[in-house]
Amino acid sequence: MLIRFAVENYNSFKGQQVFSMAAGKQTRHASHCFTVNGKRLLKSSFFFGANASGKSNFVRALDFMRRVTLMGTEAIRYNDRFFRIDPAYKEKPGVFQLDFIVENTVFSYGFAIDYLTHEFRAEWLYRLDSSETETCIFEREQGQTIRTDLRLDKNSQLRFEVYCEDLKSDELFLNEVGNKKIDENSGLHDFIVAYEWFKNIIVVYPGSHALNKNNFFLNPATNTDSMINMLRAFDTGIEKIQKGKQLAEKAFSFLPDEVKKDVLNDLEHTIRNESPDNTHCTIEISGYQFKISLENGEIYAEKIMLDHGNPDELFELSDESDGTKRLFDLLPLYESGQKGKIIVVDELDRSFHSKLTEEYIKRFFKITKEKSCQLICTTHDLNLMDLRILRQDEIWFIEREKDHSSRIYSLSDYKQRFDKNILNDYLIGRYGAIPCFQDNEWKVDSE
Repeated sequence: MLIRFAVENYNSFKGQQVFSMAAGKQTRHASHCFTVNGKRLLKSSFFFGANASGKSNFVRALDFMRRVTLMGTEAIRYNDRFFRIDPAYKEKPGVFQLDFIVENTVFSYGFAIDYLTHEFRAEWLYRLDSSETETCIFEREQGQTIRTDLRLDKNSQLRFEVYCEDLKSDELFLNEVGNKKIDENSGLHDFIVAYEWFKNIIVVYPGSHALNKNNFFLNPATNTDSMINMLRAFDTGIEKIQKGKQLAEKAFSFLPDEVKKDVLNDLEHTIRNESPDNTHCTIEISGYQFKISLENGEIYAEKIMLDHGNPDELFELSDESDGTKRLFDLLPLYESGQKGKIIVVDELDRSFHSKLTEEYIKRFFKITKEKSCQLICTTHDLNLMDLRILRQDEIWFIEREKDHSSRIYSLSDYKQRFDKNILNDYLIGRYGAIPCFQDNEWKVDSE
Protein backbone atom coordinates (compact mmCIF):
# COMPACT_ATOMS: atom_id res chain seq x y z
CA MET A 1 0.00 0.00 0.00
CA LEU A 2 1.12 3.55 -0.71
CA ILE A 3 2.38 5.55 2.26
CA ARG A 4 4.01 8.61 0.72
CA PHE A 5 4.80 10.07 -2.70
CA ALA A 6 7.21 12.93 -3.36
CA VAL A 7 7.92 14.65 -6.67
CA GLU A 8 10.20 17.48 -7.71
CA ASN A 9 10.76 19.22 -11.06
CA TYR A 10 8.04 17.49 -13.06
CA ASN A 11 5.59 19.51 -15.17
CA SER A 12 4.08 22.13 -12.86
CA PHE A 13 5.81 20.77 -9.74
CA LYS A 14 8.90 22.92 -9.19
CA GLY A 15 10.17 22.28 -5.69
CA GLN A 16 9.53 19.04 -3.84
CA GLN A 17 5.85 18.35 -3.18
CA VAL A 18 4.81 15.60 -0.77
CA PHE A 19 1.58 13.61 -0.61
CA SER A 20 0.82 11.20 2.23
CA MET A 21 -1.71 8.43 2.77
CA ALA A 22 -0.83 8.17 6.47
CA ALA A 23 -3.98 8.56 8.56
CA GLY A 24 -4.24 11.30 11.15
CA LYS A 25 -5.60 11.03 14.68
CA GLN A 26 -9.24 11.60 13.69
CA THR A 27 -11.62 8.87 14.83
CA ARG A 28 -14.51 9.63 12.47
CA HIS A 29 -15.07 7.45 9.39
CA ALA A 30 -12.97 4.64 10.85
CA SER A 31 -13.88 2.44 7.86
CA HIS A 32 -11.88 4.84 5.66
CA CYS A 33 -8.67 3.55 7.28
CA PHE A 34 -6.85 0.27 7.67
CA THR A 35 -3.79 -0.84 9.60
CA VAL A 36 -0.77 -2.64 8.18
CA ASN A 37 2.10 -3.61 10.46
CA GLY A 38 1.07 -1.00 13.00
CA LYS A 39 0.83 1.77 10.40
CA ARG A 40 -2.60 3.35 10.00
CA LEU A 41 -3.22 4.27 6.36
CA LEU A 42 -6.04 5.96 4.47
CA LYS A 43 -8.18 4.08 1.97
CA SER A 44 -8.81 7.22 -0.08
CA SER A 45 -7.73 10.77 -0.83
CA PHE A 46 -9.36 13.43 -3.00
CA PHE A 47 -7.68 16.40 -4.67
CA PHE A 48 -9.54 19.68 -5.12
CA GLY A 49 -8.36 22.81 -6.89
CA ALA A 50 -9.00 25.27 -9.67
CA ASN A 51 -8.63 24.41 -13.33
CA ALA A 52 -4.97 24.36 -14.43
CA SER A 53 -3.81 24.10 -10.80
CA GLY A 54 -1.91 20.85 -11.33
CA LYS A 55 -4.34 18.11 -10.26
CA SER A 56 -3.89 16.10 -13.46
CA ASN A 57 -0.13 16.66 -13.27
CA PHE A 58 -0.14 14.91 -9.91
CA VAL A 59 -1.74 11.85 -11.51
CA ARG A 60 0.70 12.05 -14.42
CA ALA A 61 3.67 12.27 -12.04
CA LEU A 62 2.65 9.14 -10.17
CA ASP A 63 1.91 7.36 -13.44
CA PHE A 64 5.24 8.50 -14.90
CA MET A 65 7.12 6.89 -12.03
CA ARG A 66 5.05 3.71 -12.35
CA ARG A 67 5.59 3.41 -16.10
CA VAL A 68 9.32 4.18 -16.04
CA THR A 69 9.84 1.66 -13.23
CA LEU A 70 7.93 -1.12 -14.98
CA MET A 71 8.71 -0.45 -18.63
CA GLY A 72 11.93 1.52 -18.68
CA THR A 73 12.46 4.77 -20.52
CA GLU A 74 12.36 3.68 -24.16
CA ALA A 75 8.59 4.07 -24.51
CA ILE A 76 8.37 7.13 -22.26
CA ARG A 77 8.63 10.63 -23.69
CA TYR A 78 10.08 12.68 -20.87
CA ASN A 79 12.58 15.24 -22.21
CA ASP A 80 10.07 18.08 -21.79
CA ARG A 81 8.67 17.08 -18.39
CA PHE A 82 10.73 19.54 -16.36
CA PHE A 83 9.29 22.76 -14.88
CA ARG A 84 9.33 24.63 -18.18
CA ILE A 85 8.38 28.06 -16.81
CA ASP A 86 11.94 28.42 -15.50
CA PRO A 87 14.55 27.44 -18.16
CA ALA A 88 17.09 26.68 -15.43
CA TYR A 89 15.07 23.62 -14.44
CA LYS A 90 15.85 21.93 -17.74
CA GLU A 91 19.29 21.12 -16.36
CA LYS A 92 17.96 19.97 -12.98
CA PRO A 93 16.87 16.37 -12.44
CA GLY A 94 13.31 15.23 -11.96
CA VAL A 95 13.12 13.47 -8.60
CA PHE A 96 10.51 10.86 -7.68
CA GLN A 97 10.15 8.83 -4.49
CA LEU A 98 7.53 6.37 -3.24
CA ASP A 99 7.29 4.87 0.23
CA PHE A 100 5.08 1.79 0.31
CA ILE A 101 4.38 -1.27 2.39
CA VAL A 102 4.21 -4.88 1.26
CA GLU A 103 2.96 -7.29 3.92
CA ASN A 104 5.02 -6.23 6.96
CA THR A 105 7.87 -4.51 5.17
CA VAL A 106 8.19 -0.83 4.27
CA PHE A 107 10.14 0.07 1.14
CA SER A 108 11.38 3.46 0.00
CA TYR A 109 12.23 3.67 -3.69
CA GLY A 110 13.19 6.64 -5.80
CA PHE A 111 15.25 7.98 -8.66
CA ALA A 112 16.53 11.24 -10.15
CA ILE A 113 16.34 11.50 -13.93
CA ASP A 114 18.28 13.90 -16.16
CA TYR A 115 15.91 15.34 -18.76
CA LEU A 116 18.74 16.36 -21.10
CA THR A 117 20.87 13.22 -21.22
CA HIS A 118 18.05 10.76 -20.43
CA GLU A 119 20.30 9.23 -17.78
CA PHE A 120 19.62 8.52 -14.12
CA ARG A 121 21.68 10.61 -11.76
CA ALA A 122 20.66 8.54 -8.75
CA GLU A 123 18.48 5.61 -7.73
CA TRP A 124 17.85 3.98 -4.36
CA LEU A 125 15.80 1.27 -2.64
CA TYR A 126 15.66 0.92 1.14
CA ARG A 127 13.84 -1.58 3.33
CA LEU A 128 12.46 -0.99 6.81
CA ASP A 129 11.36 -4.18 8.55
CA SER A 130 9.00 -4.64 11.50
CA SER A 131 11.82 -4.02 13.98
CA GLU A 132 12.45 -0.60 12.38
CA THR A 133 15.81 -1.79 11.06
CA GLU A 134 16.77 0.06 7.86
CA THR A 135 18.62 -1.81 5.12
CA CYS A 136 20.03 -0.35 1.92
CA ILE A 137 18.96 -2.85 -0.74
CA PHE A 138 20.88 -0.75 -3.23
CA GLU A 139 21.93 2.81 -3.89
CA ARG A 140 23.58 4.23 -6.97
CA GLU A 141 24.88 7.62 -8.00
CA GLN A 142 26.05 8.57 -11.46
CA GLY A 143 29.63 7.45 -12.06
CA GLN A 144 29.88 5.49 -8.80
CA THR A 145 29.72 1.81 -7.89
CA ILE A 146 26.31 0.50 -6.82
CA ARG A 147 26.39 -0.28 -3.11
CA THR A 148 24.23 -2.61 -1.02
CA ASP A 149 23.90 -3.65 2.63
CA LEU A 150 22.44 -7.03 1.68
CA ARG A 151 24.28 -10.07 2.97
CA LEU A 152 24.30 -12.23 -0.13
CA ASP A 153 25.42 -15.80 -0.61
CA LYS A 154 28.08 -16.49 -3.21
CA ASN A 155 25.63 -17.16 -6.05
CA SER A 156 23.46 -14.10 -5.31
CA GLN A 157 26.55 -11.91 -4.96
CA LEU A 158 27.80 -13.06 -8.34
CA ARG A 159 24.44 -12.34 -9.97
CA PHE A 160 24.32 -8.92 -8.29
CA GLU A 161 27.73 -8.03 -9.70
CA VAL A 162 26.74 -9.18 -13.18
CA TYR A 163 23.59 -7.05 -13.06
CA CYS A 164 25.68 -4.08 -11.97
CA GLU A 165 28.09 -4.55 -14.87
CA ASP A 166 25.28 -4.88 -17.41
CA LEU A 167 23.43 -1.76 -16.23
CA LYS A 168 23.43 1.25 -18.55
CA SER A 169 23.22 4.83 -17.33
CA ASP A 170 19.77 5.29 -18.88
CA GLU A 171 18.35 2.17 -17.21
CA LEU A 172 16.83 1.67 -13.77
CA PHE A 173 18.47 -0.99 -11.63
CA LEU A 174 15.12 -2.02 -10.13
CA ASN A 175 13.73 -2.57 -13.62
CA GLU A 176 16.83 -4.50 -14.68
CA VAL A 177 16.78 -6.90 -11.70
CA GLY A 178 13.00 -6.96 -11.21
CA ASN A 179 12.53 -8.52 -14.65
CA LYS A 180 14.83 -11.43 -13.83
CA LYS A 181 13.76 -14.84 -12.56
CA ILE A 182 14.85 -14.81 -8.94
CA ASP A 183 14.05 -17.49 -6.40
CA GLU A 184 11.93 -16.50 -3.41
CA ASN A 185 14.69 -17.60 -1.05
CA SER A 186 17.34 -15.58 -2.84
CA GLY A 187 18.95 -12.62 -1.13
CA LEU A 188 17.83 -10.55 -4.13
CA HIS A 189 14.13 -11.32 -3.63
CA ASP A 190 13.45 -7.80 -2.29
CA PHE A 191 14.01 -6.52 -5.82
CA ILE A 192 11.12 -8.67 -7.07
CA VAL A 193 8.83 -7.68 -4.20
CA ALA A 194 9.39 -3.95 -4.79
CA TYR A 195 9.16 -4.21 -8.57
CA GLU A 196 5.95 -6.28 -8.50
CA TRP A 197 4.31 -3.77 -6.16
CA PHE A 198 4.23 -1.17 -8.93
CA LYS A 199 1.95 -3.48 -10.92
CA ASN A 200 -0.73 -2.91 -8.26
CA ILE A 201 -1.16 0.73 -9.32
CA ILE A 202 -4.06 1.29 -11.73
CA VAL A 203 -4.31 4.74 -13.34
CA VAL A 204 -7.47 5.95 -15.08
CA TYR A 205 -7.53 9.17 -17.09
CA PRO A 206 -10.62 10.89 -18.54
CA GLY A 207 -11.51 9.02 -21.70
CA SER A 208 -9.37 6.00 -20.84
CA HIS A 209 -10.53 2.67 -19.48
CA ALA A 210 -9.50 1.09 -16.20
CA LEU A 211 -9.76 -2.33 -17.77
CA ASN A 212 -11.04 -3.79 -21.02
CA LYS A 213 -14.67 -3.60 -19.95
CA ASN A 214 -15.82 -5.97 -22.68
CA ASN A 215 -13.37 -8.61 -21.42
CA PHE A 216 -14.38 -7.88 -17.84
CA PHE A 217 -18.11 -8.33 -18.35
CA LEU A 218 -17.67 -11.30 -20.72
CA ASN A 219 -15.29 -13.07 -18.34
CA PRO A 220 -17.05 -16.08 -16.76
CA ALA A 221 -15.27 -15.28 -13.49
CA THR A 222 -16.96 -11.88 -13.27
CA ASN A 223 -19.97 -11.75 -10.96
CA THR A 224 -22.30 -10.33 -13.59
CA ASP A 225 -25.33 -10.45 -11.29
CA SER A 226 -23.51 -8.23 -8.82
CA MET A 227 -22.62 -5.76 -11.56
CA ILE A 228 -26.21 -5.68 -12.83
CA ASN A 229 -27.38 -4.91 -9.30
CA MET A 230 -24.88 -2.05 -9.26
CA LEU A 231 -26.15 -0.67 -12.57
CA ARG A 232 -29.70 -0.79 -11.24
CA ALA A 233 -28.65 0.83 -7.99
CA PHE A 234 -27.03 3.68 -9.90
CA ASP A 235 -30.31 4.30 -11.77
CA THR A 236 -28.94 3.67 -15.27
CA GLY A 237 -32.14 2.08 -16.60
CA ILE A 238 -30.20 -1.08 -17.51
CA GLU A 239 -32.00 -4.25 -16.42
CA LYS A 240 -29.65 -6.91 -17.77
CA ILE A 241 -26.32 -7.41 -19.49
CA GLN A 242 -26.58 -9.80 -22.40
CA LYS A 243 -23.63 -11.49 -24.06
CA GLY A 244 -24.27 -11.24 -27.76
CA LYS A 245 -22.41 -13.92 -29.72
CA GLN A 246 -22.56 -14.43 -33.48
CA LEU A 247 -20.41 -15.36 -36.45
CA ALA A 248 -17.73 -12.71 -36.86
CA GLU A 249 -18.63 -12.30 -40.52
CA LYS A 250 -22.10 -11.15 -39.49
CA ALA A 251 -20.89 -9.12 -36.51
CA PHE A 252 -18.54 -7.17 -38.79
CA SER A 253 -21.16 -6.53 -41.46
CA PHE A 254 -20.69 -2.79 -40.95
CA LEU A 255 -17.21 -3.09 -42.53
CA PRO A 256 -16.55 -2.93 -46.29
CA ASP A 257 -16.20 -6.44 -47.73
CA GLU A 258 -12.49 -6.17 -48.50
CA VAL A 259 -11.71 -4.76 -45.06
CA LYS A 260 -13.84 -7.42 -43.39
CA LYS A 261 -12.01 -10.17 -45.27
CA ASP A 262 -8.62 -8.84 -44.17
CA VAL A 263 -9.79 -8.52 -40.57
CA LEU A 264 -11.09 -12.10 -40.46
CA ASN A 265 -7.85 -13.45 -41.94
CA ASP A 266 -5.77 -11.47 -39.46
CA LEU A 267 -7.92 -12.66 -36.56
CA GLU A 268 -7.57 -16.33 -37.49
CA HIS A 269 -3.80 -15.92 -37.77
CA THR A 270 -3.64 -14.12 -34.42
CA ILE A 271 -5.70 -16.75 -32.62
CA ARG A 272 -3.78 -19.69 -34.08
CA ASN A 273 -0.31 -18.23 -33.64
CA GLU A 274 -0.31 -15.54 -30.96
CA SER A 275 -3.10 -16.11 -28.41
CA PRO A 276 -2.02 -17.91 -25.20
CA ASP A 277 -4.47 -20.81 -25.61
CA ASN A 278 -5.00 -20.65 -29.39
CA THR A 279 -8.74 -20.20 -28.88
CA HIS A 280 -9.53 -16.50 -28.45
CA CYS A 281 -8.32 -12.91 -28.56
CA THR A 282 -9.74 -9.41 -28.17
CA ILE A 283 -10.10 -6.71 -30.81
CA GLU A 284 -11.51 -3.19 -31.04
CA ILE A 285 -13.01 -2.05 -34.34
CA SER A 286 -14.58 1.35 -34.91
CA GLY A 287 -15.02 1.87 -31.18
CA TYR A 288 -16.63 -1.55 -30.61
CA GLN A 289 -14.84 -4.14 -28.50
CA PHE A 290 -15.19 -7.82 -29.35
CA LYS A 291 -14.05 -11.06 -27.78
CA ILE A 292 -13.09 -13.30 -30.70
CA SER A 293 -13.09 -17.10 -30.48
CA LEU A 294 -12.28 -19.92 -32.90
CA GLU A 295 -14.69 -22.85 -32.62
CA ASN A 296 -14.76 -25.79 -35.04
CA GLY A 297 -13.02 -23.71 -37.67
CA GLU A 298 -15.51 -20.84 -37.40
CA ILE A 299 -14.70 -17.38 -36.03
CA TYR A 300 -17.21 -15.96 -33.54
CA ALA A 301 -17.48 -12.45 -32.12
CA GLU A 302 -18.94 -11.74 -28.71
CA LYS A 303 -19.73 -8.40 -27.09
CA ILE A 304 -21.89 -7.00 -24.34
CA MET A 305 -25.41 -5.83 -25.14
CA LEU A 306 -27.65 -3.93 -22.75
CA ASP A 307 -31.28 -4.71 -21.92
CA HIS A 308 -33.38 -1.70 -20.91
CA GLY A 309 -36.52 -3.77 -20.32
CA ASN A 310 -37.14 -5.13 -23.81
CA PRO A 311 -34.99 -8.23 -24.51
CA ASP A 312 -35.98 -8.08 -28.17
CA GLU A 313 -34.42 -4.64 -28.57
CA LEU A 314 -30.93 -4.59 -27.09
CA PHE A 315 -28.62 -1.58 -26.98
CA GLU A 316 -24.92 -1.12 -27.70
CA LEU A 317 -22.79 0.50 -25.02
CA SER A 318 -22.19 3.26 -27.56
CA ASP A 319 -25.91 4.09 -27.31
CA GLU A 320 -25.61 4.96 -23.63
CA SER A 321 -25.05 8.37 -22.05
CA ASP A 322 -21.53 9.59 -21.27
CA GLY A 323 -22.23 9.07 -17.57
CA THR A 324 -23.24 5.44 -18.06
CA LYS A 325 -20.19 4.81 -20.25
CA ARG A 326 -18.01 6.32 -17.53
CA LEU A 327 -19.69 4.10 -14.95
CA PHE A 328 -18.89 1.05 -17.06
CA ASP A 329 -15.26 2.19 -17.07
CA LEU A 330 -15.18 2.51 -13.29
CA LEU A 331 -17.29 -0.43 -12.09
CA PRO A 332 -14.42 -2.93 -12.61
CA LEU A 333 -12.44 -0.88 -10.08
CA TYR A 334 -14.66 -2.28 -7.33
CA GLU A 335 -13.20 -5.71 -8.07
CA SER A 336 -9.70 -4.22 -8.27
CA GLY A 337 -10.28 -2.71 -4.82
CA GLN A 338 -11.19 -6.11 -3.45
CA LYS A 339 -7.87 -7.40 -4.79
CA GLY A 340 -5.89 -4.79 -2.85
CA LYS A 341 -4.97 -2.44 -5.71
CA ILE A 342 -3.99 1.23 -5.56
CA ILE A 343 -6.48 2.98 -7.85
CA VAL A 344 -5.74 6.47 -9.17
CA VAL A 345 -8.51 8.25 -11.09
CA ASP A 346 -8.21 11.65 -12.75
CA GLU A 347 -11.61 13.42 -12.67
CA LEU A 348 -13.63 10.75 -10.90
CA ASP A 349 -16.79 12.83 -11.30
CA ARG A 350 -16.45 13.27 -15.07
CA SER A 351 -19.94 13.06 -16.66
CA PHE A 352 -21.40 12.02 -13.28
CA HIS A 353 -24.29 13.60 -11.40
CA SER A 354 -23.00 14.79 -8.02
CA LYS A 355 -25.16 12.29 -6.13
CA LEU A 356 -23.85 9.44 -8.28
CA THR A 357 -20.25 10.39 -7.47
CA GLU A 358 -21.05 10.39 -3.76
CA GLU A 359 -22.81 7.03 -4.05
CA TYR A 360 -19.88 5.53 -5.98
CA ILE A 361 -17.51 6.51 -3.17
CA LYS A 362 -19.79 5.19 -0.42
CA ARG A 363 -20.14 1.86 -2.19
CA PHE A 364 -16.38 1.67 -2.66
CA PHE A 365 -15.88 1.82 1.10
CA LYS A 366 -18.66 -0.70 1.67
CA ILE A 367 -17.42 -3.22 -0.91
CA THR A 368 -13.80 -3.00 0.25
CA LYS A 369 -14.62 -2.87 3.96
CA GLU A 370 -12.40 -5.79 4.94
CA LYS A 371 -9.76 -5.13 2.28
CA SER A 372 -6.54 -3.14 2.21
CA CYS A 373 -6.84 -0.99 -0.90
CA GLN A 374 -6.63 2.69 -1.85
CA LEU A 375 -8.55 5.10 -4.06
CA ILE A 376 -6.84 8.38 -5.01
CA CYS A 377 -8.84 10.81 -7.15
CA THR A 378 -8.95 14.32 -8.50
CA THR A 379 -12.35 15.96 -8.65
CA HIS A 380 -14.24 19.19 -9.29
CA ASP A 381 -17.31 18.02 -7.35
CA LEU A 382 -17.37 20.40 -4.39
CA ASN A 383 -20.27 18.54 -2.79
CA LEU A 384 -17.68 15.95 -1.74
CA MET A 385 -16.00 18.62 0.38
CA ASP A 386 -18.11 17.57 3.33
CA LEU A 387 -16.82 16.06 6.57
CA ARG A 388 -19.94 13.91 6.72
CA ILE A 389 -18.59 12.15 3.60
CA LEU A 390 -14.80 12.38 3.95
CA ARG A 391 -12.24 12.77 6.72
CA GLN A 392 -10.10 15.90 7.03
CA ASP A 393 -6.96 13.97 6.08
CA GLU A 394 -8.63 12.61 2.94
CA ILE A 395 -9.09 16.10 1.50
CA TRP A 396 -6.15 17.60 -0.38
CA PHE A 397 -5.69 20.82 -2.31
CA ILE A 398 -3.49 21.76 -5.24
CA GLU A 399 -2.92 25.47 -5.83
CA ARG A 400 -1.08 27.30 -8.60
CA GLU A 401 1.45 29.72 -7.13
CA LYS A 402 2.44 33.13 -8.54
CA ASP A 403 5.40 31.55 -10.35
CA HIS A 404 2.93 29.06 -11.94
CA SER A 405 4.23 26.12 -9.93
CA SER A 406 1.84 23.76 -8.12
CA ARG A 407 1.67 23.36 -4.35
CA ILE A 408 0.13 20.34 -2.60
CA TYR A 409 -1.30 20.58 0.90
CA SER A 410 -3.89 18.90 3.10
CA LEU A 411 -7.01 20.17 4.85
CA SER A 412 -5.47 18.62 7.98
CA ASP A 413 -3.00 21.50 8.00
CA TYR A 414 -5.90 23.74 9.08
CA LYS A 415 -7.03 21.51 11.99
CA GLN A 416 -10.74 22.02 11.35
CA ARG A 417 -13.47 20.66 13.63
CA PHE A 418 -15.43 17.68 12.33
CA ASP A 419 -18.70 19.69 12.35
CA LYS A 420 -17.28 22.60 10.35
CA ASN A 421 -18.91 23.58 7.04
CA ILE A 422 -15.65 23.48 5.12
CA LEU A 423 -17.26 24.07 1.72
CA ASN A 424 -18.32 27.59 2.68
CA ASP A 425 -14.82 28.37 3.95
CA TYR A 426 -13.31 26.95 0.77
CA LEU A 427 -15.54 29.04 -1.49
CA ILE A 428 -14.59 32.27 0.29
CA GLY A 429 -10.90 31.42 -0.14
CA ARG A 430 -9.92 30.32 3.36
CA TYR A 431 -8.01 27.30 2.06
CA GLY A 432 -6.86 28.74 -1.25
CA ALA A 433 -6.91 26.50 -4.36
CA ILE A 434 -9.76 28.44 -5.98
CA PRO A 435 -9.82 30.34 -9.29
CA CYS A 436 -8.64 33.96 -9.18
CA PHE A 437 -10.52 35.84 -11.89
CA GLN A 438 -9.38 39.15 -13.33
CA ASP A 439 -11.70 42.04 -14.09
CA ASN A 440 -10.65 42.41 -17.71
CA GLU A 441 -13.06 43.62 -20.35
CA TRP A 442 -13.66 41.55 -23.44
CA LYS A 443 -13.51 44.06 -26.24
CA VAL A 444 -15.17 43.18 -29.53
CA ASP A 445 -14.16 45.16 -32.59
CA SER A 446 -17.18 46.66 -34.31
CA GLU A 447 -17.27 46.90 -38.07
